Amino acid sequence: MASLLSDKPRSLHENSPVRKALLLLMHLARSPEGVPLAELSRALDLPKATSHRLALMLAELGFVEKDPLTLRYSIGPEFEDIALHALRNGAGSSARRFLMDALSERLGVRTNFVVLKAGKLLYVEWVESTSNLRVDLKPGLQIPVHCSASGKLLMAYAPDTLRERFLTEAPFHAYTKSTITTARALARELDMIRKRGYSEDDQEFIAGVNCLAVPVRDHTGAVVAGLAVMAPEATFPLAKAKEHLADIRNCAEAISNSLGGRFSAAMEGTAEVPPQAARAEVGPRRVIEKSTKRAKAEAADHS
Repeated sequence: MASLLSDKPRSLHENSPVRKALLLLMHLARSPEGVPLAELSRALDLPKATSHRLALMLAELGFVEKDPLTLRYSIGPEFEDIALHALRNGAGSSARRFLMDALSERLGVRTNFVVLKAGKLLYVEWVESTSNLRVDLKPGLQIPVHCSASGKLLMAYAPDTLRERFLTEAPFHAYTKSTITTARALARELDMIRKRGYSEDDQEFIAGVNCLAVPVRDHTGAVVAGLAVMAPEATFPLAKAKEHLADIRNCAEAISNSLGGRFSAAMEGTAEVPPQAARAEVGPRRVIEKSTKRAKAEAADHS
């Protein structure tokens, strides 16, 4: 495995402690499981003593955590909090908001941008529906993972260890008669979500309300968030939501391109914005409104 330092171009700041600490955080953030000190040292191409000192310093700040049993390192709560605020307020947030506004207005639904943190759903951003009959969620309401489209989607794409640990919490609470409560049934549902590429909540959390969610990916292709549309069954039934699956996917792809382009530019050490990111910033509607032929083909592939 090549080290993070050796993969980067040489620079005058190569030996900077700040750079080494940031590379350590990058490695932990991209690792689905805890990382032992030996692996950190190899990845950073540093002596174990130096890697240990960096990890200890970051742990004191809450950016890194060390498991007392396995002695493996992972991202800490303070860094997770920074990442969440960066996602909410970063340079790409205006483009994301524009895209979500356009989708919400076009379909007459509420749109949600959601991430999974410590096994719980966090709503990064949402756009309320302009329809007279709409879903009104109270601020701070904790949406369960097992009976929400976004929760099931993100859990379906989560690391195996997290998914398996989550399923051990069954039986799950039944909020409606449609809620999936058993581990076996939910495991089948999560497998199906990965195969078809989207998740649905058919009145599983709130009777009379449905939701459909699709993945948002980073530059590596990993699923980092979910984009969901939510509406009353009376005005926007699930069958109608599926008819607009291509629109929802195109919006998510535009957001993904914005995230991917921006992260790639940062990693390559250049301020140049790739074409796809610029396209998402300047003309989000053009990204959403792809050719009908391609949109229908994408929807058919994942049906």
